[in-house]
Amino acid sequence: MRISGALLIRGMLACVMSALSAWAQNSETQPSTSVQRASEQAPNQAQVAASDVVITIHGLCEQGKQPGADQKSCTTVVTQEAFEKLLNSMNVTNKPLSQETRRNLAETYADYLVLEKTAVEAKLDQTPQFAEIMRWWRLRTLADMYRGGLQARFAQLSAEEVHAYYTERLPSYERIRVERVLVPRAPAKSDDDKEADEKALQMAQAARERLVKGESPALVQKDIYTQLKSDAAPVTNLGNLGRSSFPKDEVDELFSLKPGEVSKVEKEASYVIYKVNTKETLSEESQRDEIAREIVQRKFSDAMRAINESATPEFNDAYLGPHVAPSQSPHVATLHQ
Repeated sequence: MRISGALLIRGMLACVMSALSAWAQNSETQPSTSVQRASEQAPNQAQVAASDVVITIHGLCEQGKQPGADQKSCTTVVTQEAFEKLLNSMNVTNKPLSQETRRNLAETYADYLVLEKTAVEAKLDQTPQFAEIMRWWRLRTLADMYRGGLQARFAQLSAEEVHAYYTERLPSYERIRVERVLVPRAPAKSDDDKEADEKALQMAQAARERLVKGESPALVQKDIYTQLKSDAAPVTNLGNLGRSSFPKDEVDELFSLKPGEVSKVEKEASYVIYKVNTKETLSEESQRDEIAREIVQRKFSDAMRAINESATPEFNDAYLGPHVAPSQSPHVATLHQ
């Protein structure tokens, strides 16, 4: 018996959907920026022709036949073309499958093909429970296919769209390489604390003057901690940072500084002084992939929000209990896995 693509789709196999769904949920959650089908081949897969058999099940007979009556009829085979068609139809997230995943799914598929014959003979496919489970999988499959289709459609981005996004958010691609000197401070709850805080501020102001004169931030930081009788002076070089790395009320000042300039004494958990060493703006080309991911994610989120807001479910808390934030999405993903 040769398994055709149509029969594969008819059977579907809940196990295959479960495995693909679980794999997709444990993969990167952000939508892909290009449509990568499950048929992407590893080097050894490229040597297998579409008509070649990739799964052979000896002893699995056509309905009504027994092993031994016709040995050839009691061999079920699945071709590479049929297996890839099944994977591609189920892989609604359009992510490439690893060699290990393919092997696991093939083995699970073979197991279930063997069980299917016995289950059908027991008429389990005619039970109300089977009908309800299939109704659930229909709903989930349609939802997953729609989400996957949205991601694939939104992934088709033009160079103009990427450029416009980059231009509109140009400040977010600015980077400054900074060094930081800090002076620990304590909350001013008592008079003694206020006096200590004032001394810390004076120490910070003196440190700033030294930085303005060109002294090394590392040396200034070391001297401060020596005065505080501590050998654990923090590292001063913070590297190349963007706007999101700094408190909001400090961003405009820091990114207005020129290389070599020093900030005012900033009041954070400690008193802090920054020295800007270099400034740069990341190029559009270097950020193209990240920009594409952000655009696709934004479009996908907007589209899903519009759909979700078009209908509002109401739940009976007395029966279902209060809402609990799900640890994974969808929160019923493992119901029939």
